[in-house]
Amino acid sequence: MFFLRVLLLPFALLYGIVTKVRNILFETGVLKSREYGTKSISVGNITAGGTGKSPHIEYLIRLLNPDNKLATLSRGYLRKTKGYVVAESKSTYAEIGDEPMQFHSKFEDVTVVVDEDRRRGIENIEKDIQPNIILLDDCYQHRWVKPQINILLLDHSTIGTKQFMLPSGELREWKSGTKRADIIVVTKSPKLYSPIEHRRISELIKPLRSQKVFFSFIVYKVVKPFNEKAKAVMQDSFKLENYKTVVFAGIAKITPLIDYLKQEAKEVIVSEFNDHHNFQPVDILRIINQFKNIISSQKILITTEKDAMRLKDDRLFPLLEEVPVFYLPIEIQFHKGPEEEPSFDETILTYVRAN
Repeated sequence: MFFLRVLLLPFALLYGIVTKVRNILFETGVLKSREYGTKSISVGNITAGGTGKSPHIEYLIRLLNPDNKLATLSRGYLRKTKGYVVAESKSTYAEIGDEPMQFHSKFEDVTVVVDEDRRRGIENIEKDIQPNIILLDDCYQHRWVKPQINILLLDHSTIGTKQFMLPSGELREWKSGTKRADIIVVTKSPKLYSPIEHRRISELIKPLRSQKVFFSFIVYKVVKPFNEKAKAVMQDSFKLENYKTVVFAGIAKITPLIDYLKQEAKEVIVSEFNDHHNFQPVDILRIINQFKNIISSQKILITTEKDAMRLKDDRLFPLLEEVPVFYLPIEIQFHKGPEEEPSFDETILTYVRAN
């Protein structure tokens, strides 16, 4: 892995130069960012996945949904369609992507839209849907659009560490790109967090005076049944601590999930895939074989909520009918900051009410 990273460094340098020149062209006005009339909040990062964009979008939906008409706009990564698509009752993950499908399945009164051209997407949303607020998913590098609030997510575990540009590392752009953010959220921070650690991380980030820094952490919810076999298991005074589990997931960073389940389940066997992995029947059969090889009557399969969207496939779902499959929803919460400073919720709601 180290050798491959070194081998790719020249390409990473070239990629970094290209992204730097592109950002300079936008900052000097040679390339133009467009701001729209509808209130817009962007959630993005400067790394290739793993910071928790989806749960933060969901947090904003829960915060704003009661009093606002919302639409989300994503590119629909790895979907099999092109152009502007509005999620409908019969939409599938193949048509809109796994993360937009997750938003669509959880929030019926929020319009979920995908379009790789964010300008076209916003223009069509304003014309056809006319929401109060558009939540822009993974739009930090899409500089043709200028959101009214730019939220940047930074993974707590990467702050203060040496990172490399793609394809040698995970950076989409140089860390100087953090200066474009209005709000910086340090994600996946420890659930127990001291003011001293808060200050230490903030000093490493070196935010501008105009930037607000908040800290969020993951809250794992109760596992939910994915199929009928899992529902039957749930009826028998189900306790996760009594079960051996095969955990399979195609997410950018699986370690926090595994660490959590090792504390909660009797035993954890891991089957890891690349982020947004397009599961094939052979993958499912291999996972089922792992499951069958466990010597116990109390055993289950667990995946993530995002992966569950990709398992709702006519090729895959029948293969899983005879084994209990659960998925583990997550939400995020924010640590309290200094008492004299507004919270994340107050910051967002103040912006919405003032505009």
